[in-house]
Amino acid sequence: MLLAVFWVGGLALLVVLSILVAGGVLEFYKMQVHKGLQPWSIPGVVASVIWCIAVYYFGVSELAVPLAVLLVAIIATGAAREGSTLANVESTLMGVLYVAVLGSFAIQVRAGSFPDYTPGETAAFAVLILLAIWISDIFGYFAGRAFGRHHPFPDISPGKTVAGYIGGVVGSVALILAVAEIYAFLDRTDGIVLGILVGLGAPAGDLVESMIKRDAGVKDASQIIPGHGGILDRFDSFLFVFPIVYVYISFVQTV
Repeated sequence: MLLAVFWVGGLALLVVLSILVAGGVLEFYKMQVHKGLQPWSIPGVVASVIWCIAVYYFGVSELAVPLAVLLVAIIATGAAREGSTLANVESTLMGVLYVAVLGSFAIQVRAGSFPDYTPGETAAFAVLILLAIWISDIFGYFAGRAFGRHHPFPDISPGKTVAGYIGGVVGSVALILAVAEIYAFLDRTDGIVLGILVGLGAPAGDLVESMIKRDAGVKDASQIIPGHGGILDRFDSFLFVFPIVYVYISFVQTV
């Protein structure tokens, strides 16, 4: 279903992504509550959905000023004493940044904001990146099971291994290179670089979410998806990969 939504794009993607973002932000806030904070859940969810709508209509680049304000506010409140009002404000703003701002880059990538791509190529590209994230996770899992010995982050994510990270990169590079051989809008250099970025960005997103869960003292973000945990557990890679891909494609098309 998600692949079809990415292919269609437009309002369908905005609605689905807004629902996922709202759910992910609520999961983030529940984890903050578990560690003793009291984030402002409703304002945070509303702000997150508004952010996604703004990105849909105006684009990420047009929201540089409010993003800068958000970052300054997080920095200003980040040193507050735990349990204080400022600490609750900081956790509220962090939820918006972590889930909504990062997640909204998927809208930007799918919106056809790259002048070198036709609408059809933009749709294919967005779907390809989503597939590459999943392939990276699959290859990483099986490579880790088969060859994993060294665990670089045992205190954060003990199940992750160096072999798993390498397998994830190999899988994403192989998929995107294969597509680059078929479709002219990607060349081999782009295929290799994007594959590496996806292969590195996906586990980075997983590690960050693992750090958040460990800090909150929980195993899963929630139990909304039986057998898989919560929305953040399933889309943590998604949150990091699309911003990285957007920055890379924007850079390539301006040089």
